[in-house]
Amino acid sequence: MKLNNKRTILVGLAFLSISAFWQMYDSIIPLILTNTFHLNETFSGAIMAADNILALFLLPLFGSISDRTNTRIGKRMPFILFGTGCAIILVNILPLLDNGYATAPSPFKTASFIIVLGLLLIAMGTYRSPAVALMPDVTPKPLRSKGNAIINLMGAVGGVLYLGISVLLYPREKTQGLVHVDYQPLFFVVSLIMVVSVAALLLTIREPRLARENQALKKKHP
Repeated sequence: MKLNNKRTILVGLAFLSISAFWQMYDSIIPLILTNTFHLNETFSGAIMAADNILALFLLPLFGSISDRTNTRIGKRMPFILFGTGCAIILVNILPLLDNGYATAPSPFKTASFIIVLGLLLIAMGTYRSPAVALMPDVTPKPLRSKGNAIINLMGAVGGVLYLGISVLLYPREKTQGLVHVDYQPLFFVVSLIMVVSVAALLLTIREPRLARENQALKKKHP
């Protein structure tokens, strides 16, 4: 029995896109909250902690729901597609609100930014557990530790990819001294990574067939 490395790498594309997003979120959102919206560290920290609080409820909830889901494209894929699609739309609204507030500040724009940010965190929470669960669904049990290593490696690739893009788009000499930085290009590129990653996953991984093959192998070799 040998792990299908190519297939596992393709399955890991979902985790790659998630990692790229969270790297951007953790590095850019605090800057926007403090530099553009001028929130103090208490409010900014509370907002940044919201994703961990939501994760306590959303990750087990949607993991459990996906366990009981059965569609033509599989258990996990509907959540991955829906969550990614919503996240892509919402993540590109954030810099528009950021730039709009920098041009003409208003409490409405601050509230709108926080609401969109909350919806984005919910969208990300709907598919993280299903994305992680996809690998063991399509991988024989004795090979899952190796598969998990590849999935984590793909996550690291997503983080490194984001860091490279951010350095390329926003070198220190370009942003130093600016009153306001337009992050729209960065958000767009990260959302493009998410689109390409999930599209490649959908086109190359046939979740229902692979899950059936995995179950048949498990019955044959309990």
